[in-house]
Amino acid sequence: MGVAEEWEEMEEYSQQIDQMKRQVSSLTEALTKLKTSGKATEADCQSEDCGRPIDWYCRYCKLFICTRCSKKPCSNGEKHDVQDFEEMYEVCKEKYIEWKASKELAMGTLSKQKKKLQEEITSEIQKMANASPEQLVSPELTKIVTELPEKRKLLEDVTSQIAEAGSSLQSVDVDSLTHQEFIQVFGELSDHLFEATDLSKISLSASCDIITPKTSYDIDITPSGDILLAGNRGFNVCDKNGNILRSVPNNKGDILLAGNRGFNVCDKNGNILRSVPNNKGDFTSIQYYKGRIYTLLKEPKGSNKRYVIVYSANDCKECCQWKLPDYGFVSMLAVSNDKVYAVDSDSKKVKIYSLSGNPLTDFYHSRFKNPVYMSKCAPDGVLLADWSAGLVYKIDCATDKIAWQFEVESPRGVYCDRSGNVWIWSSKEKMLVLRSADGKQVKRFKHDNIVSAGIEYICGFFISDDHLWGAACGKGVVRVDMIISKDG
Repeated sequence: MGVAEEWEEMEEYSQQIDQMKRQVSSLTEALTKLKTSGKATEADCQSEDCGRPIDWYCRYCKLFICTRCSKKPCSNGEKHDVQDFEEMYEVCKEKYIEWKASKELAMGTLSKQKKKLQEEITSEIQKMANASPEQLVSPELTKIVTELPEKRKLLEDVTSQIAEAGSSLQSVDVDSLTHQEFIQVFGELSDHLFEATDLSKISLSASCDIITPKTSYDIDITPSGDILLAGNRGFNVCDKNGNILRSVPNNKGDILLAGNRGFNVCDKNGNILRSVPNNKGDFTSIQYYKGRIYTLLKEPKGSNKRYVIVYSANDCKECCQWKLPDYGFVSMLAVSNDKVYAVDSDSKKVKIYSLSGNPLTDFYHSRFKNPVYMSKCAPDGVLLADWSAGLVYKIDCATDKIAWQFEVESPRGVYCDRSGNVWIWSSKEKMLVLRSADGKQVKRFKHDNIVSAGIEYICGFFISDDHLWGAACGKGVVRVDMIISKDG
């Protein structure tokens, strides 16, 4: 690489590190202010003249607000674009770690370039020192003499920037932040945390792992990342490989897998930590919500009776239950905005209940034919798939109205990821359909190994650690690696 090209590359890295330094300095300044003003263990609503505990984060006005203030107009005159604070806290911690790692990688690359530049400067100085008077006026050494001062200055600047940025990065310990510190520090990163997703950067690996062959109708994950699997005769706590780990209480983010005669609580490898049996029937839907596990149980063949049964996530003891309208096949529920939504397919509607089972209202739509499959759509919605109508809907839980609808041939399982993108299994096309959060992009994945495994139905999804998990009914639980491109 020539000197001119070297300079161009160094200048580019210099600009990157300078931008990084400004970002990290803002975080450091925020943290310094906190250390001098004392710590608060809990944070208060940032709306004017409100001191209630925070429940939500508004992506538009970038304020942390309570439930009451979330119902007021946002600064744009419309409703707040909110995300649950506890979920956002976990997301932001993960995103910050990723952000910090990317900045450290940039510094590492810059350090390598710095070392190379130092070696070149040393070599050029040595070459000049050993040159004869006649050689000093040669074109090669004349060029070195001309360019060496600027190269030295660039080296000094880069060295200084690396030292300053490195010192700033080490000053923020994300795991020790209180809620109040978290709010102030991560306010500097909001644009990075909620950046739009380019679907062209998302792909799936060719492999498809069968984590467990046991019948599984639904699957979910708690905020701290463990897996709950509702499977045969209960639900278990499992690791990422579907193996049972132990039968002990676990409230630290388990994977939920719903299936025949109960559900399972699992860790991220699919190992079952705890089984929760229920001989009344099969769990066909499961979801973690605010410290509780909400399940939909259907009695065995010959009976169409269905129930919502709610368990404590801490000890898996039953908290409450209530009866749903009868239905003879797999059906789902979703929990959002402190309401439980359960399909009533025979009546072509969705029943809406309080968290304790009190009936609130029924939701109808003129195009409903067989609304069956559901999941939450954070922060304030639920997804509903009508396989006969070939439509997926998002229901706005604040107004209980349709926010949007999307055409997919025979949609089954639906899932909204943390970026707001919606994953759908099309049983007719036997492929995954991905809709971007803003609805402007659509991508389809025809996965040969899912098809060759004989999988026709995927009823539930979730994504964790760049793995896409699916509850594939009689085929068990499948897992496919996701590949997220970092390039533009």
